[in-house]
Amino acid sequence: MYEAIDLNQRIMKIVKSKSFVKLVIGILFLGLVCYCSYTLISNYSDISRLNAQAAELNTQYDNQLKENEKIKAILNSDNKDEYIEQKAREKGYVKDGEIVFYDIS
Repeated sequence: MYEAIDLNQRIMKIVKSKSFVKLVIGILFLGLVCYCSYTLISNYSDISRLNAQAAELNTQYDNQLKENEKIKAILNSDNKDEYIEQKAREKGYVKDGEIVFYDIS
């Protein structure tokens, strides 16, 4: 019986001691540092991925602008009827009266 009370008193002394409080604060601080480091690395990874995606989208945008300029130039030229006919044929359209043969082999 006396030993149990003595053990409880020892535990209470350890809990109340300054070294125990410093240890708990140190562990909490270390946990906070680890959490902040993980968050920082995770955010840096996301930023890098999004920057790469933005660069790819900018390249696609520039390519589309060039393609648009080419199409505008063709549509403003004398060859626009030929271009329109070519694009229509690529999509499977035919002129009135044309006979279409399909290769089924």
